[in-house]
Amino acid sequence: MDVKAGEKRHGLGVWLAAGIGIPFLAYAGICLAIGAGVDDAVGRARVSFPGDPGKALIAVATSEDFPLKDRNRAIWALGQMGQVRAVAPLETLLTGKPCDHATAVCQRELRRAVRQCRRGVNLTRWTWRRSVL
Repeated sequence: MDVKAGEKRHGLGVWLAAGIGIPFLAYAGICLAIGAGVDDAVGRARVSFPGDPGKALIAVATSEDFPLKDRNRAIWALGQMGQVRAVAPLETLLTGKPCDHATAVCQRELRRAVRQCRRGVNLTRWTWRRSVL
């Protein structure tokens, strides 16, 4: 066997491993970061509403007693969790107007959460689902 041919195959294997490994590691990192964010949102919601994580997040998202930042985070977490029961409560928050982050929850995030709660595509849900529910 030609030594140069063996070196080429070895070099190809390194590039192939890097081409698969680096995106996989990036995906895993994103999944873990999203999972940590969901866990954090659930933990904060459970301080005021102990028990079921979905119900706690819905309560925070729909309550005007919480700062918009907390409500937006709860909406985001509900979308990440794909909570079907959150669709109706979240839809009541839709205004059809452009986002006004100073006075209302983020409409763009709200539309995305509703879509994900209706079982839209969510490629990261598997990483944290058991830890929260």
